[in-house]
Amino acid sequence: MMSLSPHIVPIKNGINFRDLGGIKTKNGRQIRSGLLFRSGDFSKISQEEQTFISQQLGIDVILDYRDISEAQRRPDNLWHQVQYFNVPANPLTGDVSANLTQELTDANDLKKRSPADFMIKLYQLLPFNNPAYHTLVDLLVNNHGKSLVQHCAIGKDRTGIGVALTLFALGVDEETVMLDYILSEQLLAPVREQIFADYQNMLDPQQMELRKPIFAANPLYLQSAFDAIKAKYDTFDNWLESEYQLTDEKRQIIQNHYLI
Repeated sequence: MMSLSPHIVPIKNGINFRDLGGIKTKNGRQIRSGLLFRSGDFSKISQEEQTFISQQLGIDVILDYRDISEAQRRPDNLWHQVQYFNVPANPLTGDVSANLTQELTDANDLKKRSPADFMIKLYQLLPFNNPAYHTLVDLLVNNHGKSLVQHCAIGKDRTGIGVALTLFALGVDEETVMLDYILSEQLLAPVREQIFADYQNMLDPQQMELRKPIFAANPLYLQSAFDAIKAKYDTFDNWLESEYQLTDEKRQIIQNHYLI
């Protein structure tokens, strides 16, 4: 099993915020620290934390995968001179969504009846025909190695697929991509507790228990995305090139920027 360096960013009001630096590729290189980050939203960070991110981390670009309504309800507290892009990553079909403002009270039949199956369907759809990940690729290829954080509400589902795309483009193996994803399960424990506390008067204990799979970083979810990609394209390399035009040349540009 390959070692993983999560580089958790220690800010009190951050959500699942970490640096991908230190993750190793299949050929022995590793991601540069301080350039590629993943996170949940930044709606609760303090002024001091904004200053820390700006001055100490120097993150240049935010790519926010949330729906417009989510971002309006809980807008990011933006730090000085950061570029902000809000490109929703939810599947275009409309019948499944990772919008956490709707997760607990949504009347979607599949979500109510079988939340785990709902999540698997979401993950099977996210990797394909997704404008948000086209934006991600454009930023990685054409932004001259600027530092970037990609995030959604809690940095698990939409961000999970975006980060997987990033890591595969950099040459990281499948097992290590999965290990990075699973780390969210540990880091999101306090966030889940707060969400459930906020909704305890709206849902009875049985309803609450039924919905817990929606907030899990279950390896089966990401594996369902991997399986869907392989079923359609056979390999991750084919997926990157066919869906997101990540040719060997473009991947080399990304690797030159972000690997040591």
